[in-house]
Amino acid sequence: MNMLENLLNWKYTQKIITVVIIVNAIVLGILTDKTLSADEISCLEAIDRLCLVIFVIELIAKLAVYKKSFFKESWNIFDFVVVVSSIIFISSSISVIRAFRIFRILKAIAEFPELQILVSAMLKTIPSMTWSLVLMFIIFYIFAVFGSTMYGDAFPDLFGNVGASMFTLFQVMTFESWATAVARPIMEDHGFAWIFFLAFILLTSITVLNVMVGIVVDAVSTVSEAARQKKELENDSHSDDDINQEIELHLKEIEKLLALKKSHQE
Repeated sequence: MNMLENLLNWKYTQKIITVVIIVNAIVLGILTDKTLSADEISCLEAIDRLCLVIFVIELIAKLAVYKKSFFKESWNIFDFVVVVSSIIFISSSISVIRAFRIFRILKAIAEFPELQILVSAMLKTIPSMTWSLVLMFIIFYIFAVFGSTMYGDAFPDLFGNVGASMFTLFQVMTFESWATAVARPIMEDHGFAWIFFLAFILLTSITVLNVMVGIVVDAVSTVSEAARQKKELENDSHSDDDINQEIELHLKEIEKLLALKKSHQE
């Protein structure tokens, strides 16, 4: 069991698993090519199954070494779900379900602490981001109603109803041909339409979106600092264990010397 634990903690183990994840993702991408021959598909499917076998072996090894403590770490649970679901997907004959095998690449999240920090930060931003999205929706809705009322009759494709207006405004927010395809044609009939578009862009693309970016950056910084502190505590605990082991060794040596001295005196 100690040898198995050392193998899991081997510095090249994570690199090997990373290579397997990348190879598996490439194989699943190539399998989408409809021009592949039957032999090529069989070969790629065999590689895919081999990758899954490696993932299963790694999971079994971790369960054998860490036992119940394996499930105390949330990322280990995530890794367990990914591998087990992959077994279900690969054994299914339904193409839609088999397509979900690509989610196996998410296993990389459980392998890299850096990715874990980013995902944790994204999850941490959900409450704040939700209210930012609510604010964004309110702004969209106000401008959509205003745009439909002002420009709906002349430009029904762009502002014919609230739904079409919100889609057009989303195009404007992403700066996708917003000037040539949306703003300038409307400005030819409505000279002051530029006020409408500039106000919308300032409120959404420049203000609200930057607020969202700030929320994400702050969350990443917080999670990174927490991860750093956790790592330092683990290192300190490991160093304390090393010191205790050294003390125990010295005490045993002293006991041996005392016993030896006592025997000589006798």
